[in-house]
Amino acid sequence: MSTPKRPGTFGEPPGRPPERRGAPLPLVTQPMATQDDTVGHTRVDNPLGQTRLDNPLAAIKGEPAALLFGKPTQALAPVTRPPPMSMLAATPPQIDLTQHHLPDERPDPRLALVIDPDSERAAQFRVLRHHLLEVGRPQCVVVSSPMAGDGKTTVALNLALALAECGRAKVLLAETHVRRPQLAQILRFVPPWCFAEQLATHRSQPMMPWSLVDIPSLWLHVAAINPRIDKSQLLDGPAFAIAMERLRAAGYDHIVIDAGPVLGSADVNLMADAAECVLLAVHARRSTARDLRRAIEQLGASKVIGTVLVE
Repeated sequence: MSTPKRPGTFGEPPGRPPERRGAPLPLVTQPMATQDDTVGHTRVDNPLGQTRLDNPLAAIKGEPAALLFGKPTQALAPVTRPPPMSMLAATPPQIDLTQHHLPDERPDPRLALVIDPDSERAAQFRVLRHHLLEVGRPQCVVVSSPMAGDGKTTVALNLALALAECGRAKVLLAETHVRRPQLAQILRFVPPWCFAEQLATHRSQPMMPWSLVDIPSLWLHVAAINPRIDKSQLLDGPAFAIAMERLRAAGYDHIVIDAGPVLGSADVNLMADAAECVLLAVHARRSTARDLRRAIEQLGASKVIGTVLVE
């Protein structure tokens, strides 16, 4: 993994004033070569989560379950199946937008492109945008890291801002880290409808409208999680797959997913199956090569498009 030089690497003129303190500085590395596409890679073969219920005893004896156990059994209600993926992708969803304007006080230090758009730090995120577009213009990108606290939210947020800058693309920034949501705090709004709750609702009613936040000054749409949500709930993989099909059909050029860490959970594996690629953030003074290697093995090297070194 190569690391570009500091000042002057991307054509910055010499003698620039010292950068302002704030969000960590990402150093872009080249996409990693594929090592083994199967190691530690878990696929969800049935994205809609349809389940077949069989009674093994009845199948063996060829008799109804009620006779086997000597008492009547209660029939299960029929499973409500969502429409096929082809229908979800073909029908554009309704998007209900709530407009939000950033407050006048000093923005969160992680908003590098807002605090100082001419800084070297902001330029590095534009370089990251350039590298991402060079490798095939992926529509759905999951931003994660091997462990918590590696700067993945900073990378996801500023990558989305760079992709949407000056209205060059229609971009949605979505948050799926239920245990530690941060976007609502960084952007200083209360989600009109928590994105985690929307995922659960749209699994059974995928044709319902979506409720998102529009930030006109950033040319960005945001789907954030309410910080007060129950932190014990897990990501619903089939619901996320349905959501991505619906939101792709809404005409977004890019959907950037601010995900949780890879290790210790299967959430990012579930999201990777519904996305084109995963971008990993690693912290210069916290991440280890062992954790990075384990994260890539868990996801499958073919899904990891590259890494961002954050200082």
